[in-house]
Amino acid sequence: MDASRATGDDEVLQRLQALGLVLPEPPSPLGAYRAVIEAAGLLHVSMQGPVVAGHPLPRGLLGAELTLEEGRQAARLAVLNALAQVRLHLGGFQRVRQIVRLEGHVACVQSFTQHPQVLDAASELLARLFDTRAGHARSVCGVRNLPGNLPVAVTLTLEVEPSRR
Repeated sequence: MDASRATGDDEVLQRLQALGLVLPEPPSPLGAYRAVIEAAGLLHVSMQGPVVAGHPLPRGLLGAELTLEEGRQAARLAVLNALAQVRLHLGGFQRVRQIVRLEGHVACVQSFTQHPQVLDAASELLARLFDTRAGHARSVCGVRNLPGNLPVAVTLTLEVEPSRR
């Protein structure tokens, strides 16, 4: 492993700290599934929402109870939870080669059309944390509701280096 990959975990954690952020404790799955699956060089992170200590924060629909900025904050927290799952599964970020795909669901009223701007907050955070490894494909859609009345939920797919175990 080259030196840049060996320090990958420290670099991401330092960038988080510089932004005044910390990785939360990874949330437990809400059902009969695994939070993370690694297969064929890819890491798939199940849907993560803005959950803090087991409690959804905030709750509600964008365009009704929540503003665009509150949705953006929820997207950032959701992607932090996804990254916490990645770190727990991999033991750090050293094996991350590339963020491949970010998918977002935004719970909103029918007239809300700023879905891309909501998910931009997650994409922008990934870019600040992973630099050149953060370029990713993305999709976002509006939905009527999400579990726990969450306003935003994201999934991540990452390319990872093979395990040396």
